[in-house]
Amino acid sequence: MKPSRGILAGFLLCAVLSAQTPSPPTAEVTSKDAPFTFKSGVNMVPVPVVVRDSGGHAVGNLGAGDFQLFDNGKPQMISKFSVEKLTNDAAAPAASKQPERPPVSGETLVDAKTDGIPDRFVAYLFDDLHMSPSDLIYTRDAARRQIDSAGRAMERVAIYTTSGQPLQEFTSDKEKLHSALAAIGTGRANATKSFQQNSCPPMTYYIGDQITNKRDDDALKMAAADAAVCASLDPRTQSDLAIAMAKQAAREAFLYGDRETTASLDTLRNLVSRMAAIPGQRTIVLISSGFLVLEDRRDEQTSVIERALRSNIVIGALDARGVYVSSMLADASQPGVNPATLTQKDSYVKTEAMIQSDVMATIAEGTGGTFYHGTNNYDEGISRTAAAPEYLYVLGFSPLDLKLDGKYHDLKVTLKTAKGMDLQVRKGYYAPRYAADPAEKSRQAIAEAVFSRDEVHELPAALHTQYFKTGDTDATLAAIANVDVKKLNFRKEGGRNLDNLTVVTGLFDNDGNYVSGVQKTVELRLLDDTLEKRVGSGIAVKTSFAVHTGKYVVRLVVRDSEGQLMSEQSSLVEIP
Repeated sequence: MKPSRGILAGFLLCAVLSAQTPSPPTAEVTSKDAPFTFKSGVNMVPVPVVVRDSGGHAVGNLGAGDFQLFDNGKPQMISKFSVEKLTNDAAAPAASKQPERPPVSGETLVDAKTDGIPDRFVAYLFDDLHMSPSDLIYTRDAARRQIDSAGRAMERVAIYTTSGQPLQEFTSDKEKLHSALAAIGTGRANATKSFQQNSCPPMTYYIGDQITNKRDDDALKMAAADAAVCASLDPRTQSDLAIAMAKQAAREAFLYGDRETTASLDTLRNLVSRMAAIPGQRTIVLISSGFLVLEDRRDEQTSVIERALRSNIVIGALDARGVYVSSMLADASQPGVNPATLTQKDSYVKTEAMIQSDVMATIAEGTGGTFYHGTNNYDEGISRTAAAPEYLYVLGFSPLDLKLDGKYHDLKVTLKTAKGMDLQVRKGYYAPRYAADPAEKSRQAIAEAVFSRDEVHELPAALHTQYFKTGDTDATLAAIANVDVKKLNFRKEGGRNLDNLTVVTGLFDNDGNYVSGVQKTVELRLLDDTLEKRVGSGIAVKTSFAVHTGKYVVRLVVRDSEGQLMSEQSSLVEIP
């Protein structure tokens, strides 16, 4: 593959400058290389909103002016607004017909693309730490049918569990996915469930927390009464022993439950971080029978939502309990249960079930996903939670007078003219504890662009690729960014034209996995004569990767410091 004349001219720029002009005190073009790294930061608060009409169909023809946003009851200015249109997803139900309109100033309309590059990634996360064997079987079979029926060649699927095994990274190989699904739940012992069923007295995570941390005397008396029955104690002479047994069971139940809640949140957080390094549409399907997140861990739950929002990852949630009735922990026919406590215990169990459901709903609705519950139609549930919303609005705002205190803020979004529309909205966020500096904000914007599939051409930059075989299966892949510097917004200082270009080139494999990345900083200090007569078609920035045969996606992001404009583009390369 031969480089173009423009690219050659760019490569020769520095040589031409040094050969035809005396060396100036300050070089006109310098370049610094560094490995590309990325981390999450906070620019503004993103608020995903899904709007549905009375028929349940997504609405996609609204503008920023149609929404009102409130932070702790105070109206906020919507400073960033975008609409993601994802109607080419084969798994998504048909959206209502909405008249198209061009975006107005400050809005971005993003269309999903199918250009030969994997653009859709779905991770099924089975919360096997909190699911019964029957729930696992029903939901994994539904997931298998969904995977088999999917017809999108550009989709990649992964299988994860909260227990850590089995694990299948993103692939299009259905046999590998079948094997991973078949292994879910085999040989797994649910320590918490086993403890709850065999402890004396019977105890749940929620009741254990009420006794251990909330000092709930009613819950303690209820558990002590159960202990007297299951341990055959005389309540008149052995009440102290019954209370001691109840406290011990409560501590153990709390520790078991807290450990497994931590494992579920950690797995979900790690999966979000993993998928943040994948470009394209990204969806996580959380399949669980519900798990409890206590007050002291709510900030961990919110941080998962924050991370997913910043990475444009949608989390759908399927309640694997299906149609169920929250009832007493046990009934009077079971041994070791005090019938006198069943009614009281019923209240605690119902509260626990409601909180478990709210946790899943909060995670799904907070990221623009669907929470599917209350029915045994697992096939429909998997299909709907795996589908990206047909239209997703993302409202961004910078809170007024925000205090860096880490406190929780309630969010509310309304439509100026409701007309029977239903809004699925993020419920709130936690304020940061420190401010992100401009340099960190710039790094975050670049990182988000690298792991996106959007095509942005604010800057005059073009991506060219070429490869050279170095062996039967080895090659060097070169990505060349050609930038027309004459169209940059220079800052004039000391007779020179100043601007800095940040050029990040990322390499991904055919399954969307991040392989490598290089960040180059090009400092431009051009004299007027150079800018007017000698830069020609621009400058070229070359990045090389050692690769093997196969398909790769090259992602280029260019950002300048003066105009703060971006160029984002991708190229598919196949090395035979």
